[in-house]
Amino acid sequence: MRGLVRLIVLAIIVVGGYWAYYVFAAADPNDRFGVAINKYMPDQARQFACDKLKERFGPISAPEGCAAFPSWAGAPAAPQPAAPGASTTSP
Repeated sequence: MRGLVRLIVLAIIVVGGYWAYYVFAAADPNDRFGVAINKYMPDQARQFACDKLKERFGPISAPEGCAAFPSWAGAPAAPQPAAPGASTTSP
């Protein structure tokens, strides 16, 4: 019984540690394991993670699971480039 409890505690520490790494230090906001863990976190923890990712990575597209939070909503889209050969002046 003690072994099972230790295993569960170890699993919680490993998963929580990787989530913290994803939020505070990961080089990629779309890290597949970080995104997968973040999906199963409670809403307040997910919002915290998404806010921190927004602070760290700035104006990028929202990682999976973060688009619904206010910090990612209404992010300015990059302007569309003009078509080649299109004239911008009127005749």
